[in-house]
Amino acid sequence: AMGRHSKHSNDRSFYTHKERKDAGFAGTRKEVMGTDCFLPFGYCALSLKPAKDPVVTPDGWIYDREYILESLLQQKVDKQEALKKYEAQELRKARQEQAEKQEQDSREFEEFRQAEQGLLSQDARHKRALTKGGAAEDERPEKRLRQGELLVVDKAKAREKSFWAPQCTQTAAPADLKKADTAARCPMSGKKLKIKDLIPVKLEVTDQKLMDQGGGRGMFCCAVSKHEISHQQAALLKPSGVVVLESVLQDCVYKDMRCPITNVKLKGKEDVLLLKQGGTGFAAHNEVEAKSFSLLRSFTGDARTQAGHLPKAGFVGLH
Repeated sequence: AMGRHSKHSNDRSFYTHKERKDAGFAGTRKEVMGTDCFLPFGYCALSLKPAKDPVVTPDGWIYDREYILESLLQQKVDKQEALKKYEAQELRKARQEQAEKQEQDSREFEEFRQAEQGLLSQDARHKRALTKGGAAEDERPEKRLRQGELLVVDKAKAREKSFWAPQCTQTAAPADLKKADTAARCPMSGKKLKIKDLIPVKLEVTDQKLMDQGGGRGMFCCAVSKHEISHQQAALLKPSGVVVLESVLQDCVYKDMRCPITNVKLKGKEDVLLLKQGGTGFAAHNEVEAKSFSLLRSFTGDARTQAGHLPKAGFVGLH
């Protein structure tokens, strides 16, 4: 009879993942994160605060104009410095190659001159004699000390190949710098971004008192339905800068292809930009599930993990 295979084999000298899971000591738990884990709508993706002068990138990310301009300017400065370092490195390489080429040319010229003047013999015996003579100079026996004479040691020469002297230990050459990309990029999407690509936004505030206190969830609303925007998908009408809910587009925008607030004509659906929803406070995505994998541990640790839960307002209990 053939033995069991794969996950049904229970005669191994260790516990498999399936055995741990069946025994209740291992498994993957999924929890839905609360609303406090997400950045509220209308907040700047850089400052994590309500945008005072909001602008939107072509990908739908909301920024405060002050912070995104500062970010783009700093990127330009950093990339210009990186480009200068790269150009200096290439200049050093070119000079080194030129010096090596000149040295090789001078060596070849010297060999040619000695051969022309008969100073360099082609006889193999002479070559062996020269090589042997050079080696003999390096392999001369060390000078013996007289009685009472002290041994003089050159410490600098002794440290050259010493493993225990870090300042003399040979290290690898520094890695070559790559040519820097001088284009500024969006901090969230990583795509190229120019100042002229930023689109101004008119966010309608529902609670001015909450805005004055520093902002909060549901602070901005749809310009048409006046419903607060918390987790719903919002859209921007580029020609007017008005923000509306996606549910309003079909009834109030796409019929006449005009902005329902300013009556500005829209060229088409390309003038409607879906805005990015706020990502979590600790990750750059909008996934609402958190996973936790528990291994074989003590009973106390597993009981504490299994007893954990996520409340509606936050996240706890994942270990």
